[in-house]
Amino acid sequence: MDITRITKNGKIMLAAGSVAALVPLTLFSIGTASATVKHQQEQPDGTITIQSWVYAAFSENYLSATAWQCSKISGAINDQSGGPTWQNDAEYAAPTGMTGAASVAAAYKECADKVPSGGVVLVPPPEPGQYSFGQYGATAGATSSGPFTGLSTFYSQQTIAGQKGTIFLTIASTYNITVNAIDVNGVEVPPGRTGPDATIVITGGTGAYAGLQGSGTWQGDAAMLPWCYRLATVKVWYNQQGQGNNN
Repeated sequence: MDITRITKNGKIMLAAGSVAALVPLTLFSIGTASATVKHQQEQPDGTITIQSWVYAAFSENYLSATAWQCSKISGAINDQSGGPTWQNDAEYAAPTGMTGAASVAAAYKECADKVPSGGVVLVPPPEPGQYSFGQYGATAGATSSGPFTGLSTFYSQQTIAGQKGTIFLTIASTYNITVNAIDVNGVEVPPGRTGPDATIVITGGTGAYAGLQGSGTWQGDAAMLPWCYRLATVKVWYNQQGQGNNN
């Protein structure tokens, strides 16, 4: 079919119907070209360290909160999120060595541009002997009818929005949110600290971290509320459905 016509001035013009016919072909070509872009693959597995400062916006009863954070990831993965300002391990942990208003003020300076990361749930400690399927270590001298000041359950699902993609975290542990140290099977847990068996898993991600999974441990310090120190060590790998691709 002739897709051109000659104007009175002798110029060649495309017929209107022909233009419409060519548009889908053009879009198809662009889409095909985009699909062939190659991405640099991240390391398939290894161990990472996640240094974070988390800002918790607590509810009125302090048993739940929305979370904002900044993080640095090093090891098998290198990335950052939320404008972390520390240059070394000492600067990262510095607020935890301070007390009172000075520690809170120092924690505020750790993030230049904190970003939303998820939510937090705290569950008050059960009474001693409340659950038959596991022994719960409450403060010595606590009874079912008297004061009990054991560790509170801590559960959180969070996202690290890195420069190369997002990482999805699920965190479970206990926290000492009392004003006294608590002994847990011979381990003293100071006020504001996580219990001795705090765990963290990576359940997936996007971008460079599509298919990322991992399992590890972490420690937290909430003595600087509303800021919380979080340090995690996680072994990571990629599942078969996703590959760690980096733009």
